[in-house]
Amino acid sequence: MFFILSKIFSWLIMPVSLIAMAFAGALFFKKPLLKKWLTSIGIAAFLFFTNPFLARVAINTWEPPAIKYEEIKEPYEWAIVLAGFTDPNKPPFDRTHFNKGADRLLHAIELYKKGLVKNILISGGSGILSYEGRPESQQLRSFAISMGVPSRHILAEDLSKNTWENAHHSRKILVERNAQGNILLITSAFHMARAKGCFENLGYSLDTFPTDYYGGTYRLTLDELILPGLYGIQIWTVLFKEWAGIVAYKLAGYI
Repeated sequence: MFFILSKIFSWLIMPVSLIAMAFAGALFFKKPLLKKWLTSIGIAAFLFFTNPFLARVAINTWEPPAIKYEEIKEPYEWAIVLAGFTDPNKPPFDRTHFNKGADRLLHAIELYKKGLVKNILISGGSGILSYEGRPESQQLRSFAISMGVPSRHILAEDLSKNTWENAHHSRKILVERNAQGNILLITSAFHMARAKGCFENLGYSLDTFPTDYYGGTYRLTLDELILPGLYGIQIWTVLFKEWAGIVAYKLAGYI
């Protein structure tokens, strides 16, 4: 119930929802002054949330700096990769359909092949309530093996449905295997703060390797500075959803 309520709350505060509520209120209420204020708020919100430059400033401020391979001075015994970037219900079902976020696994494979991580643990069952197929982490493990990672060096945790469960179930597997050595946590840059908080709350001592960046170089062009764009809505939606998740996790005591 807690997670259902948090998802409803996060939907209500999404940029598109806020803009829609402002314009809907302007149509619903009869008082001229209130209609004027709501219309103005709706227009201002639309211009703000669709501005590419402001969105890029926000996401670049939020996402942690990238780690270069050359900055890793000694190999990690384990890399924990958080799943959640495939479409398991998309046919044909004889392959893995990647969404944005595939860098989590691809960079983990590259780290392994460079000798910078010795073992990989992929964490994630399915966050889709209606899904009854093969768990995502199992699919990703098979993909990594097909890319040359030996099966003995890659594990799959397939019970978790959210970030907190990623940390909880991954810890159980590593404890059961008496895993020793340093750990590298790999997930999307925008998601790293919440993920790291969950793992550290369970007593992990680990380093982080952010991937899958939404931000990038500033482009001081008229398109970037003035013209509305879907990029702005997309970025603010990602940020608002993540911030709502952090608030929910703090209230639940997960971070």
